[in-house]
Amino acid sequence: MIRFPSVYLADDDPDDLEFFKTGLLRLYPQVGIFLFNDGPELLNALGSCVSSHLPYCLIFDYKMPPFGAPQLLEATGSGTPFEAIPKIVWSTSGRQKEIDECLRLGAARYVVKPTTHHELEIFLRSLQIPLPSQESITNRR
Repeated sequence: MIRFPSVYLADDDPDDLEFFKTGLLRLYPQVGIFLFNDGPELLNALGSCVSSHLPYCLIFDYKMPPFGAPQLLEATGSGTPFEAIPKIVWSTSGRQKEIDECLRLGAARYVVKPTTHHELEIFLRSLQIPLPSQESITNRR
């Protein structure tokens, strides 16, 4: 059975969750999208994953109660079963102090949240989500 990659997004803004979901489904309808309203929800979902089914990447908002990106980066970073998963922090803020903090704590990237569909598409394409080729899908049937 072919497994398509999945992306986990945690953001406390329902509009941002919907914007991301719509954009990702438009570009990559095969990719699993898991949306979470906060960090604890994301961590609970990760904790129930088996190592062979971990998400391709984690994306989370910088400021999100009860804890945000710095705490999530520590909880999923070095020494955890999730340390190899790329973590991307997105935020409305582009403050250098926050960017430096997140990169120091293990974020692969820090991006300012896209505000247009075009910006979102550029961001989503930059994730370079690996998809099985049509040939490998056809040969598995």
